[in-house]
Amino acid sequence: MAKKSNICSSVEGNNLSFNTRQFFSKPPIFNEILKKRVYPFKLGINGYVEIETPIEDPEKTAVYTTSLTEKGDSIQGGSIDGWSTRPIKPPTKGAATGTHSASFGSLKGHSYAHVESPHRDHLQSADIQARHPQVIEIINPIYGFDLKEI
Repeated sequence: MAKKSNICSSVEGNNLSFNTRQFFSKPPIFNEILKKRVYPFKLGINGYVEIETPIEDPEKTAVYTTSLTEKGDSIQGGSIDGWSTRPIKPPTKGAATGTHSASFGSLKGHSYAHVESPHRDHLQSADIQARHPQVIEIINPIYGFDLKEI
C-alpha cells in the first residue's frame, strides 16, 4: 500500500473511492489514448483517492506506467483531477472532521486520478525543498508511440 502526495503522483483502478471538500464533474470527452469516452472530474481542497479494486494486468491496461495500481494505494493533494470510463454518480455529503463536511464518492470502470497540486505543507517540507524532484509521466508503450504526433 503506497501513499503519495507528490505532484503528478497517480493511481489507476477499476474502482476508486474518493473524498474531498469540493467535487467538480465535467462533461464527457473522447480520450485519444483509450479510444473511448471518459468522464473527467476534479477534486479541490484536500482531495484523497484510494484504489478499491485494482485493474487486471496493469502492465497492459494502465495508461501511465508511473501510476500506482495495487489495492489500497492512494494519493492525496490540494487538487486532484482525472477521469473514469463510466458516468460518475453525485457524491454524498458527510462529516469528515469536527469543523468541515466532505463529499464521499466512488468511480467505477477504468479510472485514473493524479495530483495536480500537492498540499502546501508538503511543498514547504524540508525534504521537498532539498530534492525538488522532477516527475515525468510516461505513457504505457502498449498504447503506441503515435501519440507524440497529436
